[in-house]
Amino acid sequence: MNVITLHLSDTVKIEVDNSFSGLETVKYNGEIVSEKKSLLGEVHSFTQEENGEPVQYEVRIGIKNLGRISVAIYRNNKVILLS
Repeated sequence: MNVITLHLSDTVKIEVDNSFSGLETVKYNGEIVSEKKSLLGEVHSFTQEENGEPVQYEVRIGIKNLGRISVAIYRNNKVILLS
């Protein structure tokens, strides 16, 4: 189940999926860059090259009250999204 799709630019798309069995998948431009199994959430870190420079991403998936999935995305330690 897709939790969120974030278009950061015309060339960068990050997708976060979560299954009922707890499998979390993070995709960068359609390619799986991190996959972990968790019931309470995990931290997914990966590096991609953008404009010839390495960029560090961190995607934090968690559970908020009432069982809602929360997602926080950081790019080079700066907040991109908090949900």
